[in-house]
Amino acid sequence: MSVREIERNKKYQIEIVLGYNGGTKIRHYETFIGKKSEAKLREYELKTMLRDGSTFQKNNLTVKDLSMEYLKYQKDILSPKTYINYEYRLRLVMKKIGYVKVKELNVKILENFYHFLRHGYTSARGKPLSPTTIQSYYCIINNMLVYAVKCEYIKNNPNSKIDKPKRAKTNIQFYTPDEVEKLITALAQEPIKYQAIIMLALDLGCRRGELTGLTWKDIDFETRRVEINKTTQYAYGKIFEKGTKTEHSERVNYISDTTVQILKKYQKQQLKQKLLLGSKWQGSKRIFTTEYGADMHPDTPTKILDQVIKKHNLKRITFHGLRHTNVTLMISKGIQTQIISRKVGHSSVQTTDRIYSHFFEDEFKDVANVMEEFLTVRTN
Repeated sequence: MSVREIERNKKYQIEIVLGYNGGTKIRHYETFIGKKSEAKLREYELKTMLRDGSTFQKNNLTVKDLSMEYLKYQKDILSPKTYINYEYRLRLVMKKIGYVKVKELNVKILENFYHFLRHGYTSARGKPLSPTTIQSYYCIINNMLVYAVKCEYIKNNPNSKIDKPKRAKTNIQFYTPDEVEKLITALAQEPIKYQAIIMLALDLGCRRGELTGLTWKDIDFETRRVEINKTTQYAYGKIFEKGTKTEHSERVNYISDTTVQILKKYQKQQLKQKLLLGSKWQGSKRIFTTEYGADMHPDTPTKILDQVIKKHNLKRITFHGLRHTNVTLMISKGIQTQIISRKVGHSSVQTTDRIYSHFFEDEFKDVANVMEEFLTVRTN
């Protein structure tokens, strides 16, 4: 509990710890305008209310106040990259409806805000927001209002009465088997590091952050076994390590012998570079590093693939398109959906079906031919 001066002899921020959510403190923040002695009295009043089990009356709490309080609450919970996303989204929320008192927030005000996102707002690049981005705003606002209900600032969450915006339909970019062959042929002319990055991503079907998070301890060359148990993200000018996207994303995988041989060559080159630099080597344990041995920026694999595509005039796909390519190749060979889902770390088989349903169309049509074998009467 504390009273912090915001504006000399005029404005103060009062902080009260309401309780804990797991190991995280739930804090109540209140801005007080007046003398410090009066702010201290208000702090005492709040402490007394907390001790007696009374509900804090925050009649003048605005959406801006709640947004700032919610961001402080989430600071130690969210990953740095996710926190930046929350911070960025709530900045616009505060700008458009920050003046609204939380107790007066209703479905109509929120619907008008979502209408503005759909039809009245453009990104920094001059483009309208995608349905996926609008859904992101919806989820953050919803989470914030759930927090407000938990803190008993409001009794009900008006956002829960609004239909959740649908995500944009996934535009799956991938390479066909012939295009994969062209990519691999082109890679043979590229540095071994480029070969290792693209071949491992293609073989594992992993996410970009999972790839840059891998360490040499995660790979067993003898068994061709790979453990995917972490990712790296870039935020606040630094590279952070965090857990995988979901519980199911943490998994054991296996790679081809071709990829193993490329990785062995790359490892030898990396060791030579380490010996050459000596004390200048920065000591990262990652498989993929900078030339000075620091952790690789998660955006670097994308830049490498873009460079290879442009140089060899290949079809343009995103780096995530290598993951889609991995899945579509498995589907074309009749690999079971459960195995595909397990390999790429989807949260469920239903996720795999939802994203790649149209790729299973040929297999679905072939069911009739299979049934024909059982239903046709054989004659001698």
